[in-house]
Amino acid sequence: MEPAIYGNIVVWTDESNGRYDIYGYDLSTQQEFQITSDEGDQMEPAIYDNIVVWRDERNGTNDICGYNLSSRKEFQITSDESSQWMPRIYGNIIVWDDERNGNSDIYGYDLSTQQEFQITSDESSQWGAAIYGNIVVWTDKRNGNSDIYGYDLPTQQEFQITSDESSQWMPEIYGDIVVWNDKRNGNSDIYGYNLSSRKEFQITSDESSQWGAAIYDNIVVWTDERNGNSDIYGYPISDKDNDGVSDDLDSCYNPGCTQVDPTGCPIDSDGDGAGDCDDRCPSEYGSMNNDGCPAPLPTTPPLTAPPESWLEKSTSWLEGLPLIRLIIIVAAILSIPAAMITMMRRSK
Repeated sequence: MEPAIYGNIVVWTDESNGRYDIYGYDLSTQQEFQITSDEGDQMEPAIYDNIVVWRDERNGTNDICGYNLSSRKEFQITSDESSQWMPRIYGNIIVWDDERNGNSDIYGYDLSTQQEFQITSDESSQWGAAIYGNIVVWTDKRNGNSDIYGYDLPTQQEFQITSDESSQWMPEIYGDIVVWNDKRNGNSDIYGYNLSSRKEFQITSDESSQWGAAIYDNIVVWTDERNGNSDIYGYPISDKDNDGVSDDLDSCYNPGCTQVDPTGCPIDSDGDGAGDCDDRCPSEYGSMNNDGCPAPLPTTPPLTAPPESWLEKSTSWLEGLPLIRLIIIVAAILSIPAAMITMMRRSK
């Protein structure tokens, strides 16, 4: 029971020895092998690369232990007297549920630094951790109901994924997609969330119960009771334009635009025909010819004076002369008639 797989190695909890042990199987060699043999119970295995981790009861409490498939060495991860269980692993990071503070918190351990660290500290219960890359997700009861929360390991920032008043629980994560069980419709459905686009989407809508979702690449699988018994169903998540709406529900193809409605079409908040992703003024009704912004008002050219006449130019020229020079010019002009009369008399 409780199988887990990575590459060619399958691990599981085995009861063949009258207790719970961890066993493995190499798909390439078709060889089965035993990982634990302690008289206490070991269960809930998880595997990544050559590291197997599990919950271990050999010390009278629940601890987290591990095994290196390459070196064939077993090692203990937690030693606190309280219970730790449900380990998960990705890369060098192991996460688990921990009761050392009286409630259930999420803790982590870095295999490369051999350092343990606390992820959640809220007084309510957080449980069912899953990890992919730098993101840890879990079920969280801090709001009275069960919600899905996440944590970014590099930034050490916690964030809320679901806020519906009903219960959402047992998340799984692969890449940018988180899936979980959801009771907002009265029965248990499977929902998902795209971490990149920050869009939530519904995967199942049958009136029966669907639960226990798992995800790998773009395929989600779950247990489904629509036929009266428990069957396994699957769903391919394809979102070619990465807008958070799966292709089977997406009515518009708009790469790079995440401001979309439930049908995957761009939202136009101001109703001017320019989608918010391309609208430079999404809150103002504008023009498509002006990138969604109001068209600028036409500008009136400045008034220009008509060209000066010869008289105005002469007057301006005279006004600019010094007074003495002006008197000389006027006197010269007045003397012209007298000089002409004198010349006429002499000619006679």
